[in-house]
Amino acid sequence: MTSECRGHGHHGHGHSHGHVNAHASSMQNIKIAFFLNLTFALIELVGGWWTHSVAIQADAIHDFGDSLVLLSALTLQHWSAVAAKGRFTFGFKRLSLLSALGSSIVIFFGSAVIIVAAFARLAEPQMPHLDGMLWLALLGVAVNGYAAWRIGHGDTQNERALSWHMLEDLLGWIAVLIGSIVMRFYHVPWLDPAMSLVIAGFIILGSARNIWASSQLFLQAAPLVDLESIRSDVLRLTDVKSITSLKSWSLDGVHHVASLQVIIPANLDAEARAVIKKSVKDIFAKRGEFDVSVELDEQ
Repeated sequence: MTSECRGHGHHGHGHSHGHVNAHASSMQNIKIAFFLNLTFALIELVGGWWTHSVAIQADAIHDFGDSLVLLSALTLQHWSAVAAKGRFTFGFKRLSLLSALGSSIVIFFGSAVIIVAAFARLAEPQMPHLDGMLWLALLGVAVNGYAAWRIGHGDTQNERALSWHMLEDLLGWIAVLIGSIVMRFYHVPWLDPAMSLVIAGFIILGSARNIWASSQLFLQAAPLVDLESIRSDVLRLTDVKSITSLKSWSLDGVHHVASLQVIIPANLDAEARAVIKKSVKDIFAKRGEFDVSVELDEQ
């Protein structure tokens, strides 16, 4: 008995130590990506003005947006390790909604400004400074490629989600690089504002989608899981007669909450009740990260 307890304790300590290391590694990866992104976004603003390239200015807005996303992820990663306390019984995971909504609104209007500038440039096309544009594009591919690689090799869901933002930046810079090469051989000054329209349009669509998704979560919309399938699985459990209430909402799009009222036969013993509650929670766990409250009523 003693040796088993020691073994279990040692395993638990190892698991905890591994979790701490994973958390620290994730924080470090996101920090590196954030500082790279923010520094390069500042370089882009100056470079876009210097090269007269609205495509680079559009990508600067994109990088600033992703810097805000990374900063919110960094803050969330830190607060996710803080236990729920006081009146904040669900912890601080909903901070991500505020940051996601705020950054999406900023990016949306920033991209709208770029679109206005791009149309003005299309009316009076001018060739950007191609050497500067080429070198900035090469630097952009290198910086964003490294950031995408660094975060993409992380262990957490947060890092995997953020890697898509970095890949979007990388693709944007590849487009600018190709455009700068094409304009060296062909006199097509309209290509720069045309690329900026595509980049800014892509950003606006993504921002609008994020604003809508965040708004739905603020209105406590149910998570994107099949609640009817969950209801059917619960009704198939032994001793479950019916479900009178089933509600679910999401804290941040990843962590969800659910409550349900289950009707059971009268006089079930404590062990049978415990089995039902555990089975219900297991059904939800198969669909995602749920905090489930189960109320058993007799009939």
